[in-house]
Amino acid sequence: MSIIAGIFAVTWPVMVGGSLRWGVSAVLGVTGLAAIWVVSLLPTDADFSSAATELWLAPVGGAAALGILVMFVIQTVNLSSGVKRFLTTAMLAVGTVIAATAAGWTMLLRHKYEVAAGSAGVERITGVTWLMLTILATVAVAALATLVKTRLRNRLVVIVLAGAVVAVALQFFRPGPLSVPAVLAGIIAALMVALAESFAEAREIPAATLKHPMSAVAVGSGTTIMTGMVTYFVLNALPW
Repeated sequence: MSIIAGIFAVTWPVMVGGSLRWGVSAVLGVTGLAAIWVVSLLPTDADFSSAATELWLAPVGGAAALGILVMFVIQTVNLSSGVKRFLTTAMLAVGTVIAATAAGWTMLLRHKYEVAAGSAGVERITGVTWLMLTILATVAVAALATLVKTRLRNRLVVIVLAGAVVAVALQFFRPGPLSVPAVLAGIIAALMVALAESFAEAREIPAATLKHPMSAVAVGSGTTIMTGMVTYFVLNALPW
């Protein structure tokens, strides 16, 4: 997860502004790594509550808030005034939130490890690995669906439907208690890919920037990172 967060930190400023910005990348990287490693290094006797207001959300929210604050300081110093500053700062702030949600995959992986180890107070849940694979497969298929040559609105429908079909189809191979959460998380992941595709059609960002190879890496890594947090909350926060 640290490697993925690092890749995202380098590529996101290119997508937003068309060029590498190492100061911004440093903020994004520190934000993602802080969220990941705070979750990773929490003591084993910590209260891993699934409630959204308790311990699990604190590393993500704290890292995101600090990253946004530093990002606003950088943008205030470096950019000229006007609409460009506002739009760029908003997109970079979104990037800090995405970087912080890298902790979502860390939460899932740690939760899976401790369940397998039979930690005290943790109820064994089968199918977590399949749920995670469902999310990644859905993202991959939805991303391929963005290549369909048709109007944007039709392409968005194809993206979501393709992701939903894959999420449902995979549950027939390994049905279990997490099949419904896996389908819901998969559909949300497909919606996120559709949102990224819709954003790519925006007029505010120059076409040359959107065609940059790093922009594709930024969207891909960002969507993958965010689905980890979506998966975690679908699994733990909803009242199953």
